[in-house]
Formats: sequence, C-alpha cells, structure tokens
Amino acid sequence: MATATDVRKIARGEIGYRESGVNHTKYADQVPSLRWAQNMYWCHVFISWLFLKAKDPGIAPCTASCLAGVAWFKSRNRWHLSPKVGDIVYYGPGGGTHVELVVGVSSTHITTIGGNTSGNELDGDYFNGNGVYQKTVERSSDRIYGYGRPAYDSEPSTVEPSKPPVTVPQYPGALLKRGSVGSAVRTFQARMKVRGWRLSVDGIYGTETENVVKRFQDEKALGRRDGVVDAETWRAAWLARVTL
Repeated sequence: MATATDVRKIARGEIGYRESGVNHTKYADQVPSLRWAQNMYWCHVFISWLFLKAKDPGIAPCTASCLAGVAWFKSRNRWHLSPKVGDIVYYGPGGGTHVELVVGVSSTHITTIGGNTSGNELDGDYFNGNGVYQKTVERSSDRIYGYGRPAYDSEPSTVEPSKPPVTVPQYPGALLKRGSVGSAVRTFQARMKVRGWRLSVDGIYGTETENVVKRFQDEKALGRRDGVVDAETWRAAWLARVTL
C-alpha cells in the first residue's frame, strides 16, 4: 500500500507542470475513468492521478468532482478538521471549490501541492490556475472546508513542518512611488514578482510598478490604494495571504 511519503514524492515531481490549451492535461488522459473530464477543471483529476501513480488508487476518491471527493471521505469516516501530512484539503463552500495535497504542517500553516492552481513558492513567475504548484496557506483561512485522510499504509503525521515564517526586509523609511529608483524598489518588485504579479525587476518605479501596487492594495484592502508603497504596503507584500 502507498504511504503519505510516496504520494508526496510523486506530487513534488510534478511541480511546474502546466496545462496546454484550456484545462488540457496529461492527467485526464492517464486516468482511464476520468478521460471524459479532459478540458474541464482538473484539480481533483490531479489528486486522483497521484494515487493511481502510487499504485494504490483505492485509498482516495477517483473523481473529477471536489464535492464527490468530500462525500467519499465522509462516508468512510475519514473526514477531519485538523490537518496531517498526506491529507487532501478541500476549499470553498462544502469543499466544492478546490482541492490540494497537504505536504507540510506547522502550528499556523499548511504547505500544499495542487493542480489547476497557482503557487507562491516557485521561483520567478507563476500563473493563476494553469499548473501544478506548491503554496503555503494559513490554517485559519476561512477558505478551508476540511481534510480527507486517505487510508495510507502508515497513518500520516506532522513529520514535515512548513517552511519558517517569512522574514520581512526592513522598510526603507521613505515612500516608494513613481520616480523612485534603487535597491529598495528592486527588492519590492522582486517580491511582487514572486507573488505572481507581472512586472520588471529593474529598480525603477514606473507606471508598471505603480499599477501593480494599486491592484495589490485594492486586493488586500490596505489603508491606501494610490500606488504608493508605505510601510503597511511593504509589510503586506511579504505577509498578506496569497489568494488561492
């Protein structure tokens, strides 16, 4: 039988895979019972593929539906509200919005790998919803509905903690705005790029950077939405939750 370590290793090997076309992936083609789901949302197809590759598909639901996955775990009394490594985390009302594999657990966060998703721990650009990525999510997130626990050969545990909390670089002490240049601008641009925003990391605070900041401030409901980086906006770039 498969272990949580087996499935986690397979998932890690897929990080960075991207769909071709609209929701077209290798995963639907390689799960015979789910070939009909090609070109559809594929987050649970990816989960089903993981357990097929681990040669133990019977310990987790083989489905393209998140709601069906939740029902499968609940019917087997394998539904939990506290995570362990190897669990399947379900998001949204009734767990029907999205699903990922839990690969790390700490007292405050879970680290996940999912398909048809986006990530905040992949170097460089990432794309919203078009690939397999790893991310860190707050355990307190109201997006999390609960956790399905596959019947692994050995029960999963919290043996692999999530990455340490992010360290926020010191705020430069002066507002960053259009016309600003230098290392502080470059540091901020690089962080926003890691978060998934498309912009040049050139140390020059131009219209491109200003527009990204405006959208970020609006998304996170910060105290200002003027495209100027104050201390709060700077801190949020490292600490604000990444949208799923």
